[in-house]
Amino acid sequence: MTQTSGRRGARLFSPGFVAIMVAQVFSLLGMEILQFVIPLHLLNLTGSGTLYGTVIALGNVPYLLLAPIGGVVADRTRKRAVMAACDLALAVALLGYLALSGSTQLVPLTAAVLMVAFAAQAIYQPCVQSSVPRVVAPERLEQAVAVTNQVSMLTGIGGPMLGGLVFGFFGLAPIVVVSAACFVAAGVLVLAFVRVPYEPPERTAGPLATVRNDLAEALRFLRSRPVMWRIIIAATLVNLFGSSFFNVGSSYIVTETLGLSNQLLGVLQGTLAVGGLVGGAVVALRPGGLGIKSSPALLGCTAAGLAAIAAVLAAPLPALGAYAGMLAAYLASMAFCMALSIVAMSYLQLKAPETLVGKVMALTVMLANFAAPAGQVVYGLAFDRVPAWSVALVAAVATAAVAAWLSRSIRER
Repeated sequence: MTQTSGRRGARLFSPGFVAIMVAQVFSLLGMEILQFVIPLHLLNLTGSGTLYGTVIALGNVPYLLLAPIGGVVADRTRKRAVMAACDLALAVALLGYLALSGSTQLVPLTAAVLMVAFAAQAIYQPCVQSSVPRVVAPERLEQAVAVTNQVSMLTGIGGPMLGGLVFGFFGLAPIVVVSAACFVAAGVLVLAFVRVPYEPPERTAGPLATVRNDLAEALRFLRSRPVMWRIIIAATLVNLFGSSFFNVGSSYIVTETLGLSNQLLGVLQGTLAVGGLVGGAVVALRPGGLGIKSSPALLGCTAAGLAAIAAVLAAPLPALGAYAGMLAAYLASMAFCMALSIVAMSYLQLKAPETLVGKVMALTVMLANFAAPAGQVVYGLAFDRVPAWSVALVAAVATAAVAAWLSRSIRER
């Protein structure tokens, strides 16, 4: 079977897609548990917020550095073997961490395990993203990306919940074993059931030259496709203005501006997750119903949600009244934001050539992840200096400006 016929003949719930999704459930669940429990164990032992934040920041460094290389790996190797190797390597790393967790070198050990975990994800996720278009019919790709995002959202909720409960009641060892078992299960499932029709291109240069040439080819392709390039830029700006606001603003507004409890902050964070699930479900239930032309409108609705947050905070409401308004605005904003993310990701996956999908997606994720820390720093400084409603209003105006720019770019092309 050729690559083209395999791609056209596949359906959304083909065995290949189902196998990838089931393996994703186990792999992402193990990853969420790992990222939640390992730093928490360090915090419980040391009581140091500085150490806690530092090891998490160090963990993210390999992801930012390796994401482009992950794209090259995804496009030049048999994805099944890479995915299984990443899962099994994480299982070994966790068991090694458990064996050494009683040592006096817990801080470097924790940082090392997190760095291994994020490095594995930098290689693993482009393989998944570039596999989906090969096992799903083009007209179903948007729906498939929605299902993939739903899996990510659900494991993002369930992993910390399971990790917190087991860790709280039974201690470190059982939950580390559970996380390692999830990675083993994911690796076995990939080896046993995942089949991605693909013939890796021949390599004509050394590894470093291959990475350099492949990334240059991906950038040349994007420059020749202005709409795709502008969608990537828009996603980066949305992370800078929108996502960073939610990440930093939620905690500050609830606990400092409104003077409410950490428990209510947790509810607000849960509302973001629910909003993401709603947005993903809408896209999944309407395959092909949105399309890239809807992205400026979705982004505009996200800006409207941020403006609603600003209005609620500026209004003379009691703290709980403002909080209730924020819950509604947060849920709607995240639903539109998730729908936008799915539409944009599926468009990029569909329009990129099969030999460039992994690199295009890796570059997209890398740029978005670089933007988030910059936005978080700026918002942190802003919240200390001006009223929260004005920060939300600036975020809304900036997001609306990106929506207008993207709308004009799509109309022109």
